[in-house]
Amino acid sequence: MKRVWFAVAFIFLCIGLCMFEQIYVSNSCTELVSMIEQAQKYEKEKDKSNLNKEIKRIQDYWKRKNDILFIFSEHQTLDELALNIRTLKEAHNMKSALAETKTLVIIYYENEKIALSNVF
Repeated sequence: MKRVWFAVAFIFLCIGLCMFEQIYVSNSCTELVSMIEQAQKYEKEKDKSNLNKEIKRIQDYWKRKNDILFIFSEHQTLDELALNIRTLKEAHNMKSALAETKTLVIIYYENEKIALSNVF
């Protein structure tokens, strides 16, 4: 009987961790997309001061979330996203760099969310 309770507890632990991962990834990606869109707005307005502050904010946010996201996800996908975020300030074409980073965040989220297409 102890084995059954252990199995039930383990299943609930797995379900809880899966829910935590989905919420964490969703919130992180939503916040990143929001910050990138704000940076795109500053770039469009040619507001370099606020653009640099927003990029710094994006990079700081990424540093805080990066380690936990690496626990949940495929490293190759996150490596590419991390490279884009860390090199935003050095980008020659800021408009395309921000658009590419935003696209990578959206692709990452789509690949991590629970869906039948991600299971099979």
